[in-house]
Amino acid sequence: MTSIRPEDCTAPPSEIAAPYLQKDLGVQQCPAPEGWRVLTVSSDSNSWIDVVGPGISWSGERPIVYESPIGNFPSVGAPPTLEWRRNSGLHVTALIIPVTAQNRETFKTDQTAFYVVRFQSGKACVAGRPATLEAARTIAESTKGC
Repeated sequence: MTSIRPEDCTAPPSEIAAPYLQKDLGVQQCPAPEGWRVLTVSSDSNSWIDVVGPGISWSGERPIVYESPIGNFPSVGAPPTLEWRRNSGLHVTALIIPVTAQNRETFKTDQTAFYVVRFQSGKACVAGRPATLEAARTIAESTKGC
């Protein structure tokens, strides 16, 4: 697991931050396994994770904010940890990202999902977005691919 708490993250190098800052987005670089980079990215009303690893570059903006949001104003970080899954060879195979959002009917921020991002053959995709961490772990450990 790695933390995405603001106090555990830092400003990324300027060459990494520049494309985000040009779009008026906030960006922080958070801890990640060796060879990987995790960025928390935020707009005025949403936040998501961007991940770069060996042969892989994936942004959570489209799936979390636009394609399959769980409610209004989806944001990462509750709980403020990412869970990395590895195969027996210790290669990263999946990432579990917690997301909260505002319920569209009650307007309370009580919607939660765990986006499971599968890394496979130089690709990344959302393999599922269950409501519980246990279900997310099951999906992450499955052979479901991109």
